[in-house]
Amino acid sequence: MFGRIAACSLILASALHLGADTPSASTLPPLNELRDLLRKHVRDLSEAELDAAATQALLNRVQGRILEPNETVNEESDAAAIADKRVFDPGCLYVRIGQVSLGLGPQLAAVLRDTNLTTGSRGLILDLRFAGGTDYAGAANAANLLVAPETPILDWGEGIVRGSAKESTFDLPVTVLVNRETHGAAEAFAAALRSANVGLVIGNRTAGKAAVYQELPLADGRRLRLATARIRAGENQILGPDGVQPDIAVRVGPEQERAYLSDPYTAITSSSNDPSTTNQVVGTIQIRRRVTEADLVRQRRAVNEGVAVSNVPPATTAETPKVIRDPVLGRALDLIKGLAVLQPAKP
Repeated sequence: MFGRIAACSLILASALHLGADTPSASTLPPLNELRDLLRKHVRDLSEAELDAAATQALLNRVQGRILEPNETVNEESDAAAIADKRVFDPGCLYVRIGQVSLGLGPQLAAVLRDTNLTTGSRGLILDLRFAGGTDYAGAANAANLLVAPETPILDWGEGIVRGSAKESTFDLPVTVLVNRETHGAAEAFAAALRSANVGLVIGNRTAGKAAVYQELPLADGRRLRLATARIRAGENQILGPDGVQPDIAVRVGPEQERAYLSDPYTAITSSSNDPSTTNQVVGTIQIRRRVTEADLVRQRRAVNEGVAVSNVPPATTAETPKVIRDPVLGRALDLIKGLAVLQPAKP
């Protein structure tokens, strides 16, 4: 039965103009004609099976789900709008977004005004990996900080929002990090920055869940959850189930990326022989200070004076820089470093 329903679903999906490569509606035969042909030539195909296939095809088209009476869908989380902010050498401002909400715009504006973070900066890295949210106004407000006036930003069914006039626009290179768990308003934020030619998107393609959803009651007590409005980034980029495709693809598994978010210097190995041991964290890079001539002199003097060598404090020396192991973050840093060669740093 499953095979017949799946086959019927594919045929009806084509008739309903569901696929990305489906011909235009004007070239397709009428749906009723297809239904009659299926009834006549597919053996043991019941009317219920045919209806089920058509229903599933329609649900796929509108990204719909049938929710049980007590089932809830909550795409918001307790994550902060900005989960982390720091500066990576050489002057790369890094901001990790926890959730796209109305609070993101004001918080991001405060970060961009913080001279402790921005002085001498070569560029901005916005990390949207694992970020979500459903507040598309919040995504538009945050993007507005980085785009020129009158630039089309987002439309979520309420009309296009454009960049507003501002005293100054952030004009350093911007990179946006995404992965398969970047969803909802975070996807829209990334797409808006790219559409405005502000940010380059790096990582894996996003979840494909950027849409305005609505829940409608069904007669049996369940609810139909469906996408009632698509999200448009810029003038004409419609966000759909395929998500946002990165400009620079970097394939990293979600377990690895979660470890990198905790510590981007973490070394990770994968084992192809045992699936249960893949993406193991093998340890954080440890910095061992080199023993200098000054240390040897201090230790010799301590021995002569009868002081235990273990109690002699080491001389202050410069530590060897740690290495970024996160490949997505590393690619963004390399890009900003390369662009910095072409333009001087700003005070």
